Amino acid sequence: MKALKGLLHLTLSLTAVFLLAVAPCLYTLDSLRGNAPDAVSGASIRLPDKPSGDYIILLNRSLHESTVEEWTAFFRDGELNVIFDDISVLAAKADTTAVKMAERFQAQLPENQMNLRTEDPVLLASKAENGCIDAAIFSKEMADMLGLGDMPDERIVIIFIKDGGEEK
Repeated sequence: MKALKGLLHLTLSLTAVFLLAVAPCLYTLDSLRGNAPDAVSGASIRLPDKPSGDYIILLNRSLHESTVEEWTAFFRDGELNVIFDDISVLAAKADTTAVKMAERFQAQLPENQMNLRTEDPVLLASKAENGCIDAAIFSKEMADMLGLGDMPDERIVIIFIKDGGEEK
């Protein structure tokens, strides 16, 4: 009888120690294995794939007087310096590769720094020709179809991108 009481006492004591000390340690150590986000590590997102092809980006110089060079470097070379300026980019609804390229640019910037909208191609071309845009991105094919190769307006900076690299 005495041995049975001792065994019961030992079992209850070990169960209590496990529940009070070992179980919380196992729960805490489980989060250290990488299952939960670390409080000190930076956020990382997977960038969308860079679509191939040639692109034309139109940037309104009058709206970005102090940051034209930074935006040009960002769009042309992917060089990301700190730019204290928000931008609104328009793309044609039917121009899926330009929309994908704009989404890639948007993913590279801090959240809400680049606003992306799609519009009707003819309306967007008209806005671009009259300087009523902040920025617009077109694939080379869409720009040729809309006749946007040379913009006589001095307010608009034209940035050419060829297969993700610099052309001009």
